[in-house]
Amino acid sequence: MYKTTAPSGLSDCIVQSLLLLLQDKVIDQISVKEIAEKAGVNRSTYYRHFGTKQDVVRCFYQLRLDEYLSSVSANISAKAYFTGMFESFLRYKKELILLDQRGLSFLLLEELNTRIAQVHGNNKAAVHSLACNYHIGGVFNSFRYWLFEDMATPPDKLAHQCLMFLPRDFCPYLLHKAQ
Repeated sequence: MYKTTAPSGLSDCIVQSLLLLLQDKVIDQISVKEIAEKAGVNRSTYYRHFGTKQDVVRCFYQLRLDEYLSSVSANISAKAYFTGMFESFLRYKKELILLDQRGLSFLLLEELNTRIAQVHGNNKAAVHSLACNYHIGGVFNSFRYWLFEDMATPPDKLAHQCLMFLPRDFCPYLLHKAQ
């Protein structure tokens, strides 16, 4: 599990540098040296905070999820949960579509799985339950569907569509510990 230790301004700078480079190249063609130069830091500063280029992408997803999750309460309705999540991510449409086009969306799935583990702590049965995995897979694949259509569906409509597939007693697993 990766978690950046970089101060938020430095993390943002390195993330933005990689995103700029990804506009012209795939991640395997980008060197750490290029990222560091574009960010205005040296390689040792980069490696002090990031082990791999994929860690920089993970950081982007962490920042987006932190931003969303810090804005919601544990007692949020399922519709507000999904609508808010999609609205939050819509602000980063260009970056999310770019990461998906570069084949890096799987790192969002890894981050969602990490978040479930953080919410449920040492309760391995809850973390690995079918319900948690089903929920994370649904959230991730809803995003992939949305990215595939260039995020054209409005967040409230996409949330409504997601809710059609959920049980009435749905509990947002990213916010609540399993009972």
